Amino acid sequence: MPKRPKYVISIFFLVVLVAGSLISGLFCRSRAGAAAMGADGSSMLSDGSSVKAADLSSSFDSNEVLSDSLYLYKVLSVRGAVQKIVRRESGNYVISLDGRGPGRAVVDCHLDSVYNARYLSLRNGDSVTLRGTCAGRLLNVILMQCIIEK
Repeated sequence: MPKRPKYVISIFFLVVLVAGSLISGLFCRSRAGAAAMGADGSSMLSDGSSVKAADLSSSFDSNEVLSDSLYLYKVLSVRGAVQKIVRRESGNYVISLDGRGPGRAVVDCHLDSVYNARYLSLRNGDSVTLRGTCAGRLLNVILMQCIIEK
């Protein structure tokens, strides 16, 4: 049996060590992500409840970086009073929920396309809970693919 140089064996063990580290890192990251998911597979607030639209917009007003870390790309249930309903050219509805007063950010909820074909029975001032994915903040806080819960 021919003798192999020590550096070949060292490189082999190094490759095995790096591959093992990558695999365990991916496994641990996916497990941590699963721990943050709700029972139905969606991200929720830690207690599974909904957040007030005014509190959500106030959170983004006071500290956008922290709010992004808490809410960005997570599915949220947001409750509040309907400020306005707009039907966009695409046929999709956007419901704006109240902020904390004039000049403050509101929560714009872009409804899922399932609501395009039917008439919305909501009116300005109605209390509603919408569930959607937080897309962060531009001028207002934005929730995408929303459904009406209550």
